[in-house]
Amino acid sequence: MRRSVAFLAAAWLASCAHAPGPAQHFTGTALPPAAAPDFTLTSDSGKPWTLSAQHGKVVALFFGFTHCDDTCPDTLAKLASALHRAGATPRTGVVAFVTIDPQRDNARAMHAYVRKFSGAKIVGLTGTQAEISSVEQHYKVWSQKLAAKPHSDDYDEAHSAFTFLIDRNGNERVVHSDDDAQRDYVSDMRTLLQ
Repeated sequence: MRRSVAFLAAAWLASCAHAPGPAQHFTGTALPPAAAPDFTLTSDSGKPWTLSAQHGKVVALFFGFTHCDDTCPDTLAKLASALHRAGATPRTGVVAFVTIDPQRDNARAMHAYVRKFSGAKIVGLTGTQAEISSVEQHYKVWSQKLAAKPHSDDYDEAHSAFTFLIDRNGNERVVHSDDDAQRDYVSDMRTLLQ
């Protein structure tokens, strides 16, 4: 009898350990939890930065470029402030800003750019065109270089502007559009930080 009671108790504890936790509700577009595609790029400090090494942190992953006039700076400011307001520290949350324009956005340019924003930590990420294209493909991000203006070497980039929120276990959980309200980012980031 004692043996069967012990067996039943062990089975009950095991079932509790595998029972799903309370459902999390998000304001952005919720995704079925799945491992975020891993990648390694060069950080704005010139060192390798790997997504899978960020386990334990909430990562807000955004794609853009430093010569962007409006969407990129507005979104980065919103993300850095939202992550800070959600209660993240450099140990628990980071904004990962992947350039779509590695031709101009080397590590030095990225470093100068991300330092302009206050709030949570932002790491600027760059690499070769092939490396950037691979990450874009994994996250289904679209970007296209636009023709330079006549008599100018300057050019613009068109790109999708989504932010992927990755939880502390490295799973993609939520996607936000750049025009989502800051309070919505804060709410979802706070949920993932719990």
